[in-house]
Amino acid sequence: MAINGINSYMGYYNYQSSINNFRLTQALASNPRLNQAASSVSSISSRAYRNTALNSSMNFVKSYSGSMSELMGSANALKSANQSGVMNDMVVTSSNSSVATATENLTVRNAQEMQIDVEQVAKAQMNVSEGVKASAKAESDMNFTVGNAAGSVDVKVSVLNSDGTSKTNAQMLKEAADQINRGSTNVSASVVQKDGVASLQIEGKFTGASNTFDVSGQLGAAAGADTVATEAANSKYSITKSGKTTQHESYGNDIYMDSTRIGVKLKGVGKTTIKADVDSDKVAGAVEDLVKSYNSSLKLLNDNYDRGTGVDKQLRNLVAGLGSEQSLKQLGITVKKDATLEFDKDTFKKNMDKNPSLTRSIISGPGGIADRAFNKASSGMNVRSSSLIDGDLASSQMESITNPYNAFSSFSRSGAYAMNNYSAVGMMLNYLI
Repeated sequence: MAINGINSYMGYYNYQSSINNFRLTQALASNPRLNQAASSVSSISSRAYRNTALNSSMNFVKSYSGSMSELMGSANALKSANQSGVMNDMVVTSSNSSVATATENLTVRNAQEMQIDVEQVAKAQMNVSEGVKASAKAESDMNFTVGNAAGSVDVKVSVLNSDGTSKTNAQMLKEAADQINRGSTNVSASVVQKDGVASLQIEGKFTGASNTFDVSGQLGAAAGADTVATEAANSKYSITKSGKTTQHESYGNDIYMDSTRIGVKLKGVGKTTIKADVDSDKVAGAVEDLVKSYNSSLKLLNDNYDRGTGVDKQLRNLVAGLGSEQSLKQLGITVKKDATLEFDKDTFKKNMDKNPSLTRSIISGPGGIADRAFNKASSGMNVRSSSLIDGDLASSQMESITNPYNAFSSFSRSGAYAMNNYSAVGMMLNYLI
């Protein structure tokens, strides 16, 4: 018996195995299942195919994590516990800016509303001289004093120029105003001209009944400047808050409310409402961002629900919604047939202005949409990564088992003995029948 000859047992065994390999390859090449499998793996190896599938799964996990993180961030911006969120970003407004304007002096912590009734605004004293023809020649010198509690200034103006010519009334008044302004008193002076008529105007720099000044002496062209045109006065006003009214008086028109957190400038007599509340435009923008993040997460989960049990679970969690239909309607939100949300900013702002406390409660109160969205996203972040792609892993494993190329390669690597007639026939039955 020749060693490895065609007539030897071992030689025949090897020969038959080679023939079976060849026949199996031919059969598999014409099989529809093989063609389908071959098109999916193309020219890449089994290992490359597994790597591609793994990369796809890992990319999805990253996208999932980013989506849940974005949803948490959008929800957190609307949570009342977030001190830097839009629900704690108060703005202060006045309903009548001709009576008073309001600004945020310090951080306003609570929404509130107050009414101000201004009886009198604070004023500074003002003296105005009689009008004289500006271009006319001055008739006499000026020698007078302007004084108050802060000090005094002596005004001396000669009727003649250095060359002996007479000064005009306008020149006299201007020189007088310049000397007053250089003084140390808390008053200022200016020359007012209209239709060729000039006058000297002297005004206190500060408002309040105690900030007065006196003018006395030889006034010349500034005759009448010793007469008070506008008396210094304190502001008088009342504040009504939570049904309680209090009376106030101040030397100035800049007042403070809410423990100096709100600054108010009194402008005129009348009534106005000072309101501290969230900025409806900013809140509307934040709600719109939340809706976009929610819809984006929902789409990602819906498009990949079969990747793993964790995806399906989180999809069901989100589809449960962010609140009742009535609550969402108050926010201008409607739920579409595919479970995504649609936001109407105009409806939201209208309802926000009409019932701000209810709207704020639905957004950031306990169990509001911000809490619900945040908790759903947080729950999604805690899902085990393996559960997000356990479907992918099972599919990949089954592909490896059922792929005829993989099976053929596995038997071939085991040597000729593994590809005997029985193994070949078994494989043909599995893939061809």
